[in-house]
Amino acid sequence: MERVIPTVFLKAYELIDENTMDKLPDVETPLMLVDMIEDFKENTFWVKIRNIWTLIGKIPPLIPSEGDIVLFREKGQWGLFKYLGEEEDRVVLRDGRDERTTRVPKDVIESLELFGKVIRVQEKV
Repeated sequence: MERVIPTVFLKAYELIDENTMDKLPDVETPLMLVDMIEDFKENTFWVKIRNIWTLIGKIPPLIPSEGDIVLFREKGQWGLFKYLGEEEDRVVLRDGRDERTTRVPKDVIESLELFGKVIRVQEKV
């Protein structure tokens, strides 16, 4: 008897450049990747960035915690940062390439459009 893995179809987008994201056909996804997320059908989606597929959980309901990688948009451009925590009135971040660490005021983070945190990264979907 063949074992069948339950799946769900999630929205998908492709990052064309720093300013443009296009809608793609929905992607069949194993349910076990998203079943722990409340209302996962609405709160998770795939983003293709070059040749890498990234599963994103929306904020809210997900709150960034230490070590999370967050997808954001600032002044029309998309980006990723790693959330390292808070120190006094500042938030400590690492860039998406994991090269630079910066400390920014909390109000800067609040001004960004936070779309979600990275749940999974893979080459194919």
